[in-house]
Amino acid sequence: MRATLTGAVLAGGPGRRLGGGKPWRRVAGRRLIDIALDRAQELCPQTLVVAADAAEFAELECAVLADRWPGQGPLAALATIFLDTPATSVLLLPVDAPMMRPALLKRVLELSQGQKAVAPQGPGGVEALMSWYGRDCLEPARLMLRQGERRLRLLLNRVGARIMTRQEVAAVDPDDLSFVNVNFPEDLERAEREILQRGLFDTP
Repeated sequence: MRATLTGAVLAGGPGRRLGGGKPWRRVAGRRLIDIALDRAQELCPQTLVVAADAAEFAELECAVLADRWPGQGPLAALATIFLDTPATSVLLLPVDAPMMRPALLKRVLELSQGQKAVAPQGPGGVEALMSWYGRDCLEPARLMLRQGERRLRLLLNRVGARIMTRQEVAAVDPDDLSFVNVNFPEDLERAEREILQRGLFDTP
C-alpha cells in the first residue's frame, strides 16, 4: 500500500474569513501550505496539491492538480485525484490544520490494511480530511457527485470506512491539536502560540 501512497493537500477555498490567501498565510514563520506538504512528505512517497487554479501554486516543487469541480469541496477533489493520477491510495490532508500530529496520520495509515477508507473521530465528529481513501472510493464518489451530493463524510458512510474512536485518537493526539483549523485571524494566533510553546515544528 505504501508504495503507491499519495499524500494530497487540499489547497482549500478562498479563505474569506481569514482575509483571503489562506495557503500562503504564515504561522510561526511558516506558510500553511508548506506545513501541510511537510506532513504529507513525511509519510507518503508521492505528494501533490489539489487547487481550483493550479497556476497559483506553480512555485511549489510538488505536483499541482487542477480540481475538475472547483469550488465543490473535498469530495470532488478526491474524485479528481483518482481520475487524473494513477494513485490507488490517498492520504487526504487539509491546508488549514497546522498542528496535525504525525502520530495520528501514521495510525490512520496503519489501520488502512483491508479497508476502503479510514478516518479519525475528532471533537466535532468524524474528520473526513486527515483521512485515508483507497481507489474503491472513486465510483461511489462519482455517483454522489452526479447526484449533487458534496459531503465527503457521507462517502465514508457509504464505503463502510474504519472510524478511529475518540479513545484511539486520544492515544496519539490527547489534546486534539490535529483538529484545530485556521479559519479566522484569531485561529492563526492560537495556533502560533501552541506551536511555539510546545515546539511542534521540532517534535512529532
